[in-house]
Amino acid sequence: MSDPFDGLEEWAKQAERRAKRADRHRRLRLLFRFRRPRPGLRLRRPRAVAWVAGIVIAVFLLAATVQAYLPGASSAGSSSAYPTQAVPSGVSATTSASAAPTDAFEGTPAATYPKGEAGITLPPATAVTGFTAAQVDAALQQVRKALVAGRLDQKMLVGHDPSTFLALLAPNSAKDVKTWFDGASFSSLATWIDPAVHLDPDEEVRVSGRVTFASAVVDGIQTLQVTTNFAWVYAFTGDTRNPLAVAHDQIRWDFPATGRLRAGDKGMWIGDTDGYRAWVDCAAARKGLLAPTRPATAPTPNPSDTEDPNAYLQADHALDIIDDCGPPTPSPTTMA
Repeated sequence: MSDPFDGLEEWAKQAERRAKRADRHRRLRLLFRFRRPRPGLRLRRPRAVAWVAGIVIAVFLLAATVQAYLPGASSAGSSSAYPTQAVPSGVSATTSASAAPTDAFEGTPAATYPKGEAGITLPPATAVTGFTAAQVDAALQQVRKALVAGRLDQKMLVGHDPSTFLALLAPNSAKDVKTWFDGASFSSLATWIDPAVHLDPDEEVRVSGRVTFASAVVDGIQTLQVTTNFAWVYAFTGDTRNPLAVAHDQIRWDFPATGRLRAGDKGMWIGDTDGYRAWVDCAAARKGLLAPTRPATAPTPNPSDTEDPNAYLQADHALDIIDDCGPPTPSPTTMA
């Protein structure tokens, strides 16, 4: 007859570890936000009218406007309500895969987020005004490549080399976006890991979010707009107060109809961008770099904070939040 208490000691140890991790995540309060409006990108074309894609860049946390709920988002790890981001009109798809929880992510919503590219679920391509189903599919695949190049590719993450990402943009868009990497503006599009820290080699980035597409007229030009909203959760090793950090972004990728465009304007443009970073080191974040909260900068819990910090790992969390770290280092402003 088997011993009914066999394995009870190991179960108790695992339960204690889970409780400590949950408490650690609940008490995280060191936050950073980056917002800098840009004058816009001017799309060159034969006529005098300019096609403008306004850029608004934001990064980091606390609480803001309550908006529409994102279908399909996970609520694991958070027991309280939090402000959510509006869902743009159009055809949408949310992350549908899931992963088994592992130690670094246990006790957080990211515990079951899919790993890497598996978290990027594309909606079925259908024809919309001005664009065939094949053109929509090509645009969605281009956006997927850009998401991977910006947030998952080691060349970008640790090599700090944006060349693959920039090559996916229209030539004239790439010229402008390249200047973002001279300062911290790129952090709304891409992740650079702080060289002072190291990603956990045994853990892939956990990913959850939504992709939406629709057709719109922008300054007289029919434009396919693909809006992505993703939470990218990174695991780290070493002396950190918490092994995780998250980049949450919303990006609109614009594909103007090519009929009246110059060669350099054809392709994918960056439209509006918005986002925040959570559970990060402020000094690194001000430089556009990603690093987890370090022991020396561990925050003191604020009794007035009522939102569970785990909520900031949710892909549907509102992006319009309040900074906790102070302003970033200024970077140059340029126009195409």
